Amino acid sequence: MSSPLYALTIDLKAIDHNIKQIKGLFKPGTKIIAVVKSNAYGHGLFEVARQALRSGASHLGVVSATEALELRRRGVLHPIVILGAVSKDDLPALIKNKVAVTIYNAESYRTLSRAVSILNKKVIVHLKLDTGINRLGFATVDEFVKVAKTITARPRYFEFEGVYSHLASVEELNQSYTNDQIRIFERALAKLADLKIKVPLVSLAASAAAVMLPESRFNCVRIGIEMYGLWPSRGVELWCKRSKKTRGFKLRPALVYKTRLVHVRRVKAGAYIGYGNAFQAPQAMTIGVIPVGYAEGLPRSLSNMGFALLKGAVVPIVGRVCMNMTILDVSRRPRAKVGDEVVLIGRSHTKEITATDVADWAGTINYEVVARLPAHIERIYK
Repeated sequence: MSSPLYALTIDLKAIDHNIKQIKGLFKPGTKIIAVVKSNAYGHGLFEVARQALRSGASHLGVVSATEALELRRRGVLHPIVILGAVSKDDLPALIKNKVAVTIYNAESYRTLSRAVSILNKKVIVHLKLDTGINRLGFATVDEFVKVAKTITARPRYFEFEGVYSHLASVEELNQSYTNDQIRIFERALAKLADLKIKVPLVSLAASAAAVMLPESRFNCVRIGIEMYGLWPSRGVELWCKRSKKTRGFKLRPALVYKTRLVHVRRVKAGAYIGYGNAFQAPQAMTIGVIPVGYAEGLPRSLSNMGFALLKGAVVPIVGRVCMNMTILDVSRRPRAKVGDEVVLIGRSHTKEITATDVADWAGTINYEVVARLPAHIERIYK
Protein backbone atom coordinates (compact mmCIF):
# COMPACT_ATOMS: atom_id res chain seq x y z
CA MET A 1 0.00 0.00 0.00
CA SER A 2 1.40 3.41 -0.96
CA SER A 3 2.04 5.94 1.77
CA PRO A 4 -0.14 9.08 1.81
CA LEU A 5 1.18 12.44 0.63
CA TYR A 6 0.49 13.78 4.11
CA ALA A 7 -0.72 12.23 7.35
CA LEU A 8 -0.92 12.67 11.09
CA THR A 9 0.56 10.04 13.36
CA ILE A 10 -1.00 9.86 16.81
CA ASP A 11 0.95 8.12 19.56
CA LEU A 12 -1.65 6.62 21.90
CA LYS A 13 1.10 5.55 24.29
CA ALA A 14 1.95 9.23 24.72
CA ILE A 15 -1.67 9.99 25.63
CA ASP A 16 -1.58 7.15 28.15
CA HIS A 17 1.66 8.52 29.61
CA ASN A 18 0.28 12.05 29.87
CA ILE A 19 -2.94 11.03 31.61
CA LYS A 20 -1.05 8.91 34.12
CA GLN A 21 1.46 11.71 34.76
CA ILE A 22 -1.35 14.16 35.46
CA LYS A 23 -3.37 11.67 37.50
CA GLY A 24 -0.34 11.08 39.69
CA LEU A 25 -0.67 14.64 41.01
CA PHE A 26 -4.19 14.08 42.34
CA LYS A 27 -5.60 12.57 45.48
CA PRO A 28 -6.73 8.94 45.11
CA GLY A 29 -10.30 8.76 43.87
CA THR A 30 -10.21 12.03 41.93
CA LYS A 31 -12.28 11.63 38.78
CA ILE A 32 -10.97 12.71 35.38
CA ILE A 33 -13.09 14.08 32.57
CA ALA A 34 -11.02 13.58 29.42
CA VAL A 35 -11.89 16.48 27.13
CA VAL A 36 -12.14 15.08 23.61
CA LYS A 37 -14.13 17.93 22.07
CA SER A 38 -13.38 19.26 18.59
CA ASN A 39 -12.29 15.86 17.28
CA ALA A 40 -10.09 15.40 20.36
CA TYR A 41 -8.24 18.64 19.63
CA GLY A 42 -7.63 17.36 16.12
CA HIS A 43 -6.22 14.02 17.28
CA GLY A 44 -9.29 11.90 16.43
CA LEU A 45 -12.40 11.60 18.59
CA PHE A 46 -13.03 7.87 18.92
CA GLU A 47 -9.48 6.58 19.18
CA VAL A 48 -8.43 9.17 21.75
CA ALA A 49 -11.63 8.69 23.76
CA ARG A 50 -11.07 4.96 23.90
CA GLN A 51 -7.45 5.41 24.98
CA ALA A 52 -8.36 8.00 27.62
CA LEU A 53 -10.84 5.60 29.20
CA ARG A 54 -8.27 2.81 29.19
CA SER A 55 -5.80 5.17 30.86
CA GLY A 56 -8.06 6.01 33.77
CA ALA A 57 -10.51 8.71 32.72
CA SER A 58 -13.97 8.19 34.21
CA HIS A 59 -15.87 10.55 31.89
CA LEU A 60 -15.55 12.07 28.43
CA GLY A 61 -16.16 15.75 27.77
CA VAL A 62 -17.44 16.80 24.35
CA VAL A 63 -18.85 20.02 22.93
CA SER A 64 -21.78 18.87 20.82
CA ALA A 65 -24.55 16.34 20.45
CA THR A 66 -22.88 15.17 17.24
CA GLU A 67 -19.72 14.16 19.08
CA ALA A 68 -21.59 12.51 21.95
CA LEU A 69 -23.85 10.48 19.70
CA GLU A 70 -20.94 9.45 17.47
CA LEU A 71 -19.20 7.98 20.51
CA ARG A 72 -22.37 6.15 21.53
CA ARG A 73 -22.84 4.87 17.97
CA ARG A 74 -19.32 3.45 18.07
CA GLY A 75 -19.99 1.60 21.29
CA VAL A 76 -18.63 3.92 23.98
CA LEU A 77 -20.80 3.29 27.05
CA HIS A 78 -18.88 5.35 29.62
CA PRO A 79 -20.33 8.61 30.95
CA ILE A 80 -20.26 11.51 28.50
CA VAL A 81 -20.97 15.13 29.34
CA ILE A 82 -21.60 17.87 26.80
CA LEU A 83 -19.70 20.97 27.90
CA GLY A 84 -21.50 23.31 25.51
CA ALA A 85 -25.00 24.22 24.44
CA VAL A 86 -27.29 21.80 22.61
CA SER A 87 -30.25 22.21 20.31
CA LYS A 88 -33.63 21.22 21.73
CA ASP A 89 -34.02 18.98 18.66
CA ASP A 90 -31.10 16.85 19.89
CA LEU A 91 -32.44 16.35 23.41
CA PRO A 92 -34.51 13.20 22.72
CA ALA A 93 -31.49 11.35 21.31
CA LEU A 94 -29.21 12.59 24.09
CA ILE A 95 -31.64 11.57 26.81
CA LYS A 96 -32.19 8.17 25.20
CA ASN A 97 -28.44 7.61 25.03
CA LYS A 98 -27.83 8.75 28.62
CA VAL A 99 -25.59 11.66 27.68
CA ALA A 100 -25.25 14.35 30.35
CA VAL A 101 -26.10 17.88 29.28
CA THR A 102 -25.18 21.22 30.82
CA ILE A 103 -27.72 23.57 32.35
CA TYR A 104 -26.15 27.01 32.25
CA ASN A 105 -29.06 29.45 32.72
CA ALA A 106 -32.78 29.53 33.48
CA GLU A 107 -33.75 29.20 29.83
CA SER A 108 -31.62 26.08 29.27
CA TYR A 109 -33.30 24.58 32.34
CA ARG A 110 -36.80 25.40 31.03
CA THR A 111 -36.01 23.91 27.62
CA LEU A 112 -34.75 20.72 29.22
CA SER A 113 -37.67 20.59 31.65
CA ARG A 114 -40.17 20.74 28.79
CA ALA A 115 -38.33 17.98 26.94
CA VAL A 116 -38.24 15.53 29.86
CA SER A 117 -41.90 16.19 30.64
CA ILE A 118 -42.93 15.42 27.07
CA LEU A 119 -40.67 12.37 26.81
CA ASN A 120 -41.38 11.22 30.37
CA LYS A 121 -37.68 10.36 30.69
CA LYS A 122 -34.89 11.22 33.10
CA VAL A 123 -31.93 13.33 31.95
CA ILE A 124 -28.43 13.48 33.43
CA VAL A 125 -27.36 17.07 34.08
CA HIS A 126 -24.39 19.15 35.13
CA LEU A 127 -24.90 22.74 36.28
CA LYS A 128 -22.39 25.35 35.19
CA LEU A 129 -21.72 28.47 37.23
CA ASP A 130 -20.02 31.44 35.59
CA THR A 131 -17.45 32.64 38.11
CA GLY A 132 -15.84 35.29 35.95
CA ILE A 133 -15.15 34.23 32.37
CA ASN A 134 -18.53 35.68 31.32
CA ARG A 135 -19.33 32.92 28.88
CA LEU A 136 -21.73 30.03 29.52
CA GLY A 137 -22.91 29.62 33.09
CA PHE A 138 -25.35 30.99 35.63
CA ALA A 139 -24.53 34.66 36.17
CA THR A 140 -25.12 34.59 39.93
CA VAL A 141 -24.75 32.09 42.73
CA ASP A 142 -28.39 32.64 43.72
CA GLU A 143 -29.68 31.69 40.24
CA PHE A 144 -27.40 28.66 40.23
CA VAL A 145 -28.60 27.48 43.64
CA LYS A 146 -32.26 28.10 42.77
CA VAL A 147 -32.09 25.77 39.75
CA ALA A 148 -30.01 23.23 41.68
CA LYS A 149 -32.72 23.16 44.33
CA THR A 150 -35.44 22.78 41.67
CA ILE A 151 -33.85 19.83 39.88
CA THR A 152 -33.02 18.12 43.18
CA ALA A 153 -36.74 18.24 43.97
CA ARG A 154 -37.52 16.48 40.68
CA PRO A 155 -35.57 13.19 40.86
CA ARG A 156 -38.02 11.51 38.50
CA TYR A 157 -36.78 13.70 35.67
CA PHE A 158 -33.31 14.91 36.67
CA GLU A 159 -30.19 13.03 37.71
CA PHE A 160 -27.95 15.74 39.17
CA GLU A 161 -24.48 14.40 38.36
CA GLY A 162 -22.19 17.41 38.57
CA VAL A 163 -21.41 21.09 38.94
CA TYR A 164 -18.56 22.94 37.30
CA SER A 165 -17.09 26.28 36.35
CA HIS A 166 -14.11 27.45 34.31
CA LEU A 167 -11.16 29.61 35.34
CA ALA A 168 -10.30 32.51 33.07
CA SER A 169 -6.69 33.41 33.82
CA VAL A 170 -4.82 30.68 35.67
CA GLU A 171 -1.72 31.30 33.55
CA GLU A 172 -1.40 34.97 34.51
CA LEU A 173 1.19 36.06 37.08
CA ASN A 174 -1.45 37.90 39.09
CA GLN A 175 -3.61 35.19 40.64
CA SER A 176 -6.11 37.53 42.34
CA TYR A 177 -8.78 37.02 39.67
CA THR A 178 -8.38 33.25 39.85
CA ASN A 179 -8.63 33.37 43.63
CA ASP A 180 -11.83 35.40 43.35
CA GLN A 181 -13.28 32.78 41.01
CA ILE A 182 -12.39 29.96 43.39
CA ARG A 183 -14.09 31.82 46.26
CA ILE A 184 -17.28 32.33 44.23
CA PHE A 185 -17.34 28.63 43.36
CA GLU A 186 -16.76 27.64 46.98
CA ARG A 187 -19.57 29.96 48.08
CA ALA A 188 -21.94 28.21 45.69
CA LEU A 189 -20.86 24.81 47.00
CA ALA A 190 -21.40 25.96 50.58
CA LYS A 191 -24.96 27.02 49.76
CA LEU A 192 -25.65 23.62 48.20
CA ALA A 193 -24.28 21.97 51.33
CA ASP A 194 -26.51 24.14 53.52
CA LEU A 195 -29.47 22.83 51.53
CA LYS A 196 -28.13 19.27 51.92
CA ILE A 197 -27.83 18.97 48.14
CA LYS A 198 -25.22 16.35 47.33
CA VAL A 199 -23.50 16.42 43.95
CA PRO A 200 -21.29 13.49 42.87
CA LEU A 201 -18.88 15.49 40.68
CA VAL A 202 -17.44 18.91 41.51
CA SER A 203 -15.10 20.28 38.84
CA LEU A 204 -13.31 23.60 38.56
CA ALA A 205 -9.79 22.81 37.36
CA ALA A 206 -8.93 22.27 33.72
CA SER A 207 -5.41 21.52 32.48
CA ALA A 208 -3.47 24.54 33.78
CA ALA A 209 -5.17 24.64 37.17
CA ALA A 210 -4.91 20.86 37.47
CA VAL A 211 -1.12 21.05 37.72
CA MET A 212 -0.72 24.48 39.33
CA LEU A 213 -3.56 24.86 41.84
CA PRO A 214 -4.33 21.88 44.08
CA GLU A 215 -7.05 23.92 45.80
CA SER A 216 -9.01 24.02 42.52
CA ARG A 217 -9.15 20.25 41.96
CA PHE A 218 -12.06 19.27 44.23
CA ASN A 219 -13.08 15.68 43.32
CA CYS A 220 -13.08 15.94 39.52
CA VAL A 221 -10.66 17.49 37.03
CA ARG A 222 -11.10 18.20 33.32
CA ILE A 223 -7.99 17.37 31.31
CA GLY A 224 -7.68 18.76 27.80
CA ILE A 225 -4.54 20.13 26.14
CA GLU A 226 -2.13 18.38 28.51
CA MET A 227 -3.60 15.00 27.67
CA TYR A 228 -2.25 15.55 24.15
CA GLY A 229 1.22 16.37 25.44
CA LEU A 230 0.96 20.11 24.96
CA TRP A 231 1.29 22.78 27.62
CA PRO A 232 -1.48 25.35 28.14
CA SER A 233 1.23 28.00 27.78
CA ARG A 234 4.98 28.34 27.98
CA GLY A 235 4.44 29.98 31.36
CA VAL A 236 2.75 26.87 32.76
CA GLU A 237 5.56 24.72 31.38
CA LEU A 238 8.18 26.92 33.06
CA TRP A 239 6.25 26.94 36.33
CA CYS A 240 6.07 23.13 36.36
CA LYS A 241 9.79 22.82 35.69
CA ARG A 242 10.58 25.12 38.62
CA SER A 243 8.05 23.78 41.12
CA LYS A 244 9.30 21.04 43.45
CA LYS A 245 6.01 19.16 43.21
CA THR A 246 6.05 18.96 39.41
CA ARG A 247 9.76 19.11 38.57
CA GLY A 248 9.77 15.53 37.26
CA PHE A 249 6.49 16.05 35.43
CA LYS A 250 6.97 15.55 31.69
CA LEU A 251 4.48 15.61 28.85
CA ARG A 252 4.95 13.73 25.59
CA PRO A 253 3.44 15.28 22.43
CA ALA A 254 1.12 12.75 20.83
CA LEU A 255 0.84 14.22 17.33
CA VAL A 256 3.28 14.25 14.42
CA TYR A 257 2.46 15.86 11.06
CA LYS A 258 4.47 14.72 8.05
CA THR A 259 4.26 15.25 4.33
CA ARG A 260 6.53 14.77 1.29
CA LEU A 261 8.09 16.87 -1.40
CA VAL A 262 6.07 16.61 -4.61
CA HIS A 263 8.21 18.96 -6.71
CA VAL A 264 11.77 20.30 -6.56
CA ARG A 265 13.28 22.94 -8.84
CA ARG A 266 15.90 25.67 -9.12
CA VAL A 267 14.93 29.31 -9.43
CA LYS A 268 17.12 32.22 -10.49
CA ALA A 269 18.05 35.17 -8.33
CA GLY A 270 15.28 37.74 -8.50
CA ALA A 271 12.53 35.22 -9.30
CA TYR A 272 9.20 35.78 -7.58
CA ILE A 273 7.71 32.86 -5.70
CA GLY A 274 4.04 32.25 -4.98
CA TYR A 275 0.95 34.44 -5.02
CA GLY A 276 1.24 38.22 -4.99
CA ASN A 277 4.99 38.18 -5.65
CA ALA A 278 5.24 37.93 -1.88
CA PHE A 279 8.79 36.53 -1.96
CA GLN A 280 11.69 37.35 -4.26
CA ALA A 281 14.66 35.02 -4.34
CA PRO A 282 17.72 36.97 -3.10
CA GLN A 283 19.97 34.54 -4.96
CA ALA A 284 19.61 31.37 -7.00
CA MET A 285 17.94 28.80 -4.79
CA THR A 286 16.35 25.37 -4.68
CA ILE A 287 12.69 25.26 -3.77
CA GLY A 288 10.46 22.34 -2.89
CA VAL A 289 6.68 22.11 -2.97
CA ILE A 290 4.65 20.21 -0.38
CA PRO A 291 0.97 19.27 -0.93
CA VAL A 292 -0.15 20.92 2.31
CA GLY A 293 -1.73 24.34 2.64
CA TYR A 294 -4.22 26.13 4.80
CA ALA A 295 -6.95 23.65 3.83
CA GLU A 296 -4.75 20.98 5.42
CA GLY A 297 -4.34 22.98 8.61
CA LEU A 298 -1.13 24.90 7.91
CA PRO A 299 -1.89 28.48 9.00
CA ARG A 300 -1.75 31.02 6.18
CA SER A 301 -0.10 33.39 8.63
CA LEU A 302 3.03 31.23 8.25
CA SER A 303 3.58 32.81 4.83
CA ASN A 304 7.24 33.89 4.74
CA MET A 305 7.26 33.19 8.49
CA GLY A 306 7.13 29.47 9.23
CA PHE A 307 9.52 26.56 8.98
CA ALA A 308 9.59 22.82 8.31
CA LEU A 309 12.18 20.07 8.74
CA LEU A 310 13.85 18.26 5.85
CA LYS A 311 16.45 15.60 6.58
CA GLY A 312 17.31 17.25 9.87
CA ALA A 313 17.57 20.75 8.41
CA VAL A 314 15.30 23.65 9.24
CA VAL A 315 13.87 24.96 5.97
CA PRO A 316 11.82 28.16 5.71
CA ILE A 317 8.46 28.68 4.07
CA VAL A 318 8.82 31.14 1.18
CA GLY A 319 5.93 32.97 -0.38
CA ARG A 320 2.34 32.63 0.69
CA VAL A 321 0.87 29.45 2.08
CA CYS A 322 -1.64 28.39 -0.59
CA MET A 323 -4.87 26.46 -0.13
CA ASN A 324 -3.31 23.08 -0.86
CA MET A 325 0.39 23.76 -1.41
CA THR A 326 3.30 25.46 0.32
CA ILE A 327 6.75 26.29 -1.04
CA LEU A 328 9.93 25.72 0.95
CA ASP A 329 13.46 26.98 0.47
CA VAL A 330 15.35 23.68 0.49
CA SER A 331 18.71 25.13 -0.55
CA ARG A 332 20.27 23.73 2.62
CA ARG A 333 19.48 20.30 1.22
CA PRO A 334 20.37 20.75 -2.48
CA ARG A 335 20.07 17.04 -3.15
CA ALA A 336 16.47 16.99 -1.96
CA LYS A 337 14.21 15.05 -4.28
CA VAL A 338 10.57 14.29 -4.83
CA GLY A 339 9.32 11.91 -2.15
CA ASP A 340 11.60 13.15 0.62
CA GLU A 341 9.90 13.40 4.00
CA VAL A 342 9.04 16.84 5.37
CA VAL A 343 8.09 17.27 9.02
CA LEU A 344 5.67 20.05 9.91
CA ILE A 345 5.14 19.03 13.54
CA GLY A 346 7.52 16.53 15.07
CA ARG A 347 11.16 15.51 14.96
CA SER A 348 13.69 15.05 12.17
CA HIS A 349 17.09 13.82 13.33
CA THR A 350 18.08 16.16 16.19
CA LYS A 351 15.68 18.96 15.28
CA GLU A 352 12.08 19.31 16.44
CA ILE A 353 9.15 21.57 15.62
CA THR A 354 6.32 21.54 18.15
CA ALA A 355 2.73 22.68 17.77
CA THR A 356 3.67 25.48 20.16
CA ASP A 357 6.47 26.58 17.81
CA VAL A 358 3.99 26.69 14.94
CA ALA A 359 1.61 28.68 17.11
CA ASP A 360 4.32 31.19 18.02
CA TRP A 361 5.21 31.76 14.37
CA ALA A 362 1.55 32.06 13.41
CA GLY A 363 0.65 34.42 16.25
CA THR A 364 -1.82 32.04 17.87
CA ILE A 365 -1.93 29.21 20.44
CA ASN A 366 -1.14 25.52 20.18
CA TYR A 367 -4.80 24.68 20.89
CA GLU A 368 -5.80 26.32 17.61
CA VAL A 369 -2.98 24.74 15.62
CA VAL A 370 -4.02 21.18 16.44
CA ALA A 371 -7.79 21.71 16.71
CA ARG A 372 -7.87 23.10 13.16
CA LEU A 373 -6.25 20.04 11.62
CA PRO A 374 -9.09 18.91 9.36
CA ALA A 375 -10.82 15.56 9.67
CA HIS A 376 -10.01 14.56 6.07
CA ILE A 377 -6.31 14.15 6.88
CA GLU A 378 -5.47 10.50 7.46
CA ARG A 379 -4.66 9.73 11.07
CA ILE A 380 -2.38 6.80 11.78
CA TYR A 381 -2.53 5.45 15.34
CA LYS A 382 0.30 3.62 17.03
